[in-house]
Amino acid sequence: MDEAVARRLVALNEAFYERFAEPFAASRATPPPGFARLLAHLPAAPSCVLDVGCGDGRFGRFLRARDPAIDPTTGYTGVDFSAPLLAAGEAPGHLLRRDLSRPGALDGLGSFDWVVCLSTLQHIPGHDHRARLLREMRGCLRPGGRLALANWQFLDSPRQRRKLRPWAEVGLDAADVEPGDYLLAWQRGGYGLRYVALLDAAATAALAEAAGLAVLAQFRSDGREGDLNLYTILAVADRQGKGMQEWNADSCAD
Repeated sequence: MDEAVARRLVALNEAFYERFAEPFAASRATPPPGFARLLAHLPAAPSCVLDVGCGDGRFGRFLRARDPAIDPTTGYTGVDFSAPLLAAGEAPGHLLRRDLSRPGALDGLGSFDWVVCLSTLQHIPGHDHRARLLREMRGCLRPGGRLALANWQFLDSPRQRRKLRPWAEVGLDAADVEPGDYLLAWQRGGYGLRYVALLDAAATAALAEAAGLAVLAQFRSDGREGDLNLYTILAVADRQGKGMQEWNADSCAD
């Protein structure tokens, strides 16, 4: 993808969340069922979690409600590009503003037992930018750590497909973007548009392999249909491409 187009799409989504942060956060106030299912696939009792694309920190609040022992100072770090969503955050730990579409977005954050990226990788424009961010997330994993993704499978739902809009509405053409890129409408509290990439099982597997990660498990959950998000649990791959099982319970610091 041309970098100028990528920047336009980042700006489009930034403007969307600037305008609709409140109704967007309100629409996701209740943790989705997939969060609870995800915990069964992750090592127990993490001492530190990195939430990439945390929004208002809802996954951090979910974790704290499930495990009050998570240290409110060092146990949770959330990063997001949306200032309004971060300002609304009430998660334990630290919420930091970072542009995840730029190289080095996770620099200096330390290493973590879990790294989660829930409904965020799909908003990073361009395959190369997504692959770079996934490699950076891998670099934040401690030995034996786990990385979890969730991505919207909107084309499988007739209800969601009705939200698809032509690229001309934002002054672009289908030739300007990559296969699997879509423009979707939002109509709560006004009319807005967001860029979303469809990251299905095949696309996720390709990104994982390029980042040196192995897929350990996948499942579908959430939404009225019960399958709107694809959750993927990943680990650093060994030389055979399998997930390494080593687990280290040292501190979060590098």
